[in-house]
Amino acid sequence: MTIFSRIRKESISKEMFNRLSENNVDLAWEYAFSREIRRKNNAEVDLDSVEYEIQFDEVPLEYMMTSDSEVLSFIIKCPFEFNLRLSTVVRSCLHLSSSKMNQLIDAEAIFVHGRRLQKKHKVQNGDIVKIYKNIFINIAYNEDKQLEINVKE
Repeated sequence: MTIFSRIRKESISKEMFNRLSENNVDLAWEYAFSREIRRKNNAEVDLDSVEYEIQFDEVPLEYMMTSDSEVLSFIIKCPFEFNLRLSTVVRSCLHLSSSKMNQLIDAEAIFVHGRRLQKKHKVQNGDIVKIYKNIFINIAYNEDKQLEINVKE
């Protein structure tokens, strides 16, 4: 794919020129997943075939329940664009079934940048996700607790 075409090397910053000259791996990944570069080159990609791993710090349920805040919030760090739905990331990180995730979305408990989460919303670097704690706990954990009580009886 063409990244730069018919430009003078002086118009590229020294840092960028060095990174290109050194075949910098991070820069290669950045351009490989750049929507703008794909658009300029009329490139077709199969982003669904990209393997990925979601890395996050697990927050214990007890911490979430005892938090003074009414809203749980976190920031998504994903420097690459590869068509990943934000609802998939949230569902994975919170260990939710798809039906519980849908209940949270329908209950308007999850917001991104101040707007209600849409199922089709794609992950963007810097997305700020906010979840209303009480609604989240009621939907995600109350059924499980009732089942545990029924089993013990």
